[in-house]
Amino acid sequence: MSLSAGERLGPYEIVSQIGAGGMGEVYLAKDTRLGREVAVKISNQQFTERFEREARAIASLNHPNICGLFDVGPNFLVMEYVEGEAPKGPLPLDEVLRIARQIADALSEAHEKGITHRDLKPANIKLKPDGTVKVLDFGLAKLSPGREDASSDQAATQSPTLSMAATQAGMILVPQPTWLRNRLS
Repeated sequence: MSLSAGERLGPYEIVSQIGAGGMGEVYLAKDTRLGREVAVKISNQQFTERFEREARAIASLNHPNICGLFDVGPNFLVMEYVEGEAPKGPLPLDEVLRIARQIADALSEAHEKGITHRDLKPANIKLKPDGTVKVLDFGLAKLSPGREDASSDQAATQSPTLSMAATQAGMILVPQPTWLRNRLS
């Protein structure tokens, strides 16, 4: 579902497309009720269950280093619009440590709530102009047992291609937040 500038999803007026991937598209939009910029993530139909899992994961988190969820609709999420860029190129050690501490804090919060990100990479990290780090895109998140219904968990594990990719990404890219925090202290 591709949207153009000026189109609306309820009170959200599309400004421009800011991202696209295998699971859908992300748009910068204006929340006409509250007068703020938001990010609207639209899901491709085949990823509806994963999209719902992402919404549940984000909704249970409230942390300054995790992108917030404002609203949900049929096949779309309305999230905090995070102005900034992904980390690029070599960075000074003190900057790397500052960024890593904020990422570790965000992941620690998620893990305490039974959520594993499983897709942590530079593209899913934004550095805001004020230096705050935001972790984005919980689309491959895994909720611990009891945090999601069995049918959506079973559907995720029965998709070998998607599950294997998600598991490999999590195993390779996501160290335990407590280990990382201890190493950085």
